[in-house]
Amino acid sequence: MKLKLLDPEFKPRLYQELIASTAIKKNTICILPTGLGKTHVSILVAAYRLEKFPESKILMLAPTRPLVNQHMKVFKKYLIGKDEDFISLTGKIHANDRKILYQNGKIFFATPQLIKNDVENKILDLKDVKLLVVDECHRSMKNYAYTSIVDEYVKTNSDPLVLGLTASPGGIEDKIEEVKKNLHAEAVEIRTEKDADVSPYVQETKVEKVFVELPKEFR
Repeated sequence: MKLKLLDPEFKPRLYQELIASTAIKKNTICILPTGLGKTHVSILVAAYRLEKFPESKILMLAPTRPLVNQHMKVFKKYLIGKDEDFISLTGKIHANDRKILYQNGKIFFATPQLIKNDVENKILDLKDVKLLVVDECHRSMKNYAYTSIVDEYVKTNSDPLVLGLTASPGGIEDKIEEVKKNLHAEAVEIRTEKDADVSPYVQETKVEKVFVELPKEFR
């Protein structure tokens, strides 16, 4: 996948490119074990969409601030752009200031509740967002903020694209149909540590037992 917006140091793995090749065409759920580069898949898709729609915006949602900040750090490292293109949004930023940031920035990172509120309050218009990335997408159930955001996005955007990310099939397999419905997903890409294109990158987990003497208060 040759994309001009990717930093030369970005070296995607084959399975990441294969997943991304599906995700650029249709709303997709990516199920990939922790540590195997779900964020890298989203970077590939984001670069593709930004090259296809140069004036567009990317929105990445994650349920916690640490995850939001982690994603932005990885995006800034591997996606070519100005510092002011990458914006982490919080409720501490005044609503009027957030509105200006939405107008001027390109790639946004936020928690779903903040985005839900900004969409409802007409601070954010999703029509210019050409990729919506939903991390920890197994949370897309019932009344969780992800669901209403995706519904509004698909309804108001002329060319929407949704990419859901989650780490463990065990956390989603019993509710995959509901999550697919709530994300308007048409494809599910699953990889495990045992898959031929993934196993070379899986490091064996070593467990070392260390015996320590208990303090008196715990005896």
